Amino acid sequence: MVWRAAVKLAYDGRAFMGSQRQPGERTVESETIGALVKIGAIGSVQGSRFKFASRTDRGVSALGNVTAFDTSFSKKALLRALNSAVEDAYFYAVAEVPENFTPRRAKGRWYRYLLPYGEQDLEAMRRCAELFEGKHDLKRFCKPDGRSTVKIMESIEVFEVGDLIVIDLRSREFLRNQVRRMVAAMDAVARGKAPPEDVKAALDGKDLSFGLAPAEGLTLMDIEYGFEMVPECPPTMLRRAERYRQDAFSRLAFIDSLLSRCPGR
Repeated sequence: MVWRAAVKLAYDGRAFMGSQRQPGERTVESETIGALVKIGAIGSVQGSRFKFASRTDRGVSALGNVTAFDTSFSKKALLRALNSAVEDAYFYAVAEVPENFTPRRAKGRWYRYLLPYGEQDLEAMRRCAELFEGKHDLKRFCKPDGRSTVKIMESIEVFEVGDLIVIDLRSREFLRNQVRRMVAAMDAVARGKAPPEDVKAALDGKDLSFGLAPAEGLTLMDIEYGFEMVPECPPTMLRRAERYRQDAFSRLAFIDSLLSRCPGR
């Protein structure tokens, strides 16, 4: 029996040339499609009505992106099989959804950006963040792609965790490069390199740019649809994630040991 599956996945964006399919490039979509075909869950992109929820650029990670497709594969075995057939992506939740479900029509999206905490004035950054909240034309804070640039930012929260600044941004949808351009503006204001009046002027349409924050600091944390996708985390996924964790720990220990030898550290 054919059913429509929604699958939640995570990935480190540094391992891919972005999420969207590109000829000759290793992307999250191409790896996911290849894995689905390999295990026999789909025959083709068109035949399965394969869709991805959110596009992420090269270097941008995700903890809660979503893909949807039609399949007759066993729901119970799907996550285990997917995690056995792909590297660098982790499939950890699945739900049966209505036939007309498309993952792009979400109720909300949550992005998180991590910045090293140094010279920034956090209160100035928070005041700048407030300028973005609500309804705005964000044409100066995105890479246009044909969609309307008028969007509603539900909330932006800025807080400190250790030596990091955490910026949480929530909205129903985001434009391409929007978060990275907004973060660059907030960081510029927090460092005293730009006045908040310039950010307001850009929101009012003035041709101003504050640059583009690095992709590696950005993670798509989750996407909301109004139904719960309960994490299952099959052993095939957990084993790969644990190997990744051990490797990351070893790399961090190496760099910490190196820095400890540097005068002034």
